[in-house]
Amino acid sequence: MSLAVQLALIALAAIVVAVSLARMPSAPERPVDPAAAPAAQRPEQLEAVQRLVMTSSASALNAHAQLRPVLVEIVAQRLAVRGRTLDEMGDTDGRRLLGDRLWELVTPDRPFPRDRRAAGIPAGELAAMLDAVKRL
Repeated sequence: MSLAVQLALIALAAIVVAVSLARMPSAPERPVDPAAAPAAQRPEQLEAVQRLVMTSSASALNAHAQLRPVLVEIVAQRLAVRGRTLDEMGDTDGRRLLGDRLWELVTPDRPFPRDRRAAGIPAGELAAMLDAVKRL
């Protein structure tokens, strides 16, 4: 797996955690949220991943058109290490290895969402998908 993909996966996981923390009810002494740091202090790639996660949770169209290609690339590279490809995997193997939600998002024949303005992928679901990717 290339260093860029590894960094993207780590950054995506960090953003999901940060978004999840930001949505939690505030506590009196809440730890500093890394996503709240001034933009000048965050790497450009982290900024791009944060925007990707935020827009992907906003609409099904954004999740499909923007997040899906990134996840497909990461999953494809992780599967290649096992000598597998997304194209050769059937529904049963895909769901077993990736889990239902991630498989539904990265399956090769996935159509565009019917309701493109529907809600995207909540941060908690995305975090679960990233856990599945890490287990590959």
